Amino acid sequence: MDQHNASSGWKAFRKKLSRLLKDAVRLSEKRNQLNRRLDQFLASRYQDRDAKRLIKRLKRHQRELFTFLEYEGVSPYNNHAKQQMRPPVLIRKVSQQNRSDEGVRTQSILMTLFRSAQLQGHNPVEIILSTAKEALEARSTDKILNCQLILFSKS
Repeated sequence: MDQHNASSGWKAFRKKLSRLLKDAVRLSEKRNQLNRRLDQFLASRYQDRDAKRLIKRLKRHQRELFTFLEYEGVSPYNNHAKQQMRPPVLIRKVSQQNRSDEGVRTQSILMTLFRSAQLQGHNPVEIILSTAKEALEARSTDKILNCQLILFSKS
């Protein structure tokens, strides 16, 4: 191809492509090296009971350990649920809503509704207010339950 095209644009293109392919080869080598290190680590013998238990679990999930390297958007950290729980925990501590059984129930319902609305891309305050308004207008606890079902089924 170089014999037929000597333009500077082609040379720049070829150089970038070459770098990209070399980087891909290096990445592949690094991935292979990482997998070999993992295999060696899992083959090691440990006397500690907790280490043995964790090695057993790591072996069982060995193929999933580096999923985050293959798929964009997959977090390398396994603390998503913990991160999801943090805001409600802080709110509960600050507001002290859990001083009674009714406070516990109210706070858990509100936090569930707020988080569900957020995850669906809705404004939680607007959703809660419209749900409450509908329930008050209907003067029915069944209406509240129906509104919750509608909220949770929205996608």
